[in-house]
Amino acid sequence: METLASQNPTPRIETQPPLNSNNKRAISEVISETSPTFDHRGNIVEPFDNEAKRDLEFQEKLSTMLIELMLEFHAWSISRPSQETDRAADILEKEINALIETEKEQGMSSTFQTPSMTIIEKTRRRLSEFVDRIKLALAALTGL
Repeated sequence: METLASQNPTPRIETQPPLNSNNKRAISEVISETSPTFDHRGNIVEPFDNEAKRDLEFQEKLSTMLIELMLEFHAWSISRPSQETDRAADILEKEINALIETEKEQGMSSTFQTPSMTIIEKTRRRLSEFVDRIKLALAALTGL
């Protein structure tokens, strides 16, 4: 009978050859070596400062443009001719009068006093007459 060990031979573990001076540097050399210095000023600080200056210049330019626009708009609005103002007032008056007339027609105006019947009462009376006519027509058709 064969044993399990004889069926599966143990794999061979390859060992690394000892370090020699030709293949790799010694650990002491790697440790003693100095790394290049990181230029934080050139890589981080100066680009950040440049971007901040550019943002400040943009904000100043934008503020100047906004002030100029506001001054131009103010000058334009003050210098509008009185004729244009009068015409706008006339247009608004006409619109207000048209609204008042519409309210009068609909019977909703608080300033409108009717001597007899309002539009609502007239409409109600006409609707009642219409319903009466329909009832008479149905009665005539069915013979009731």
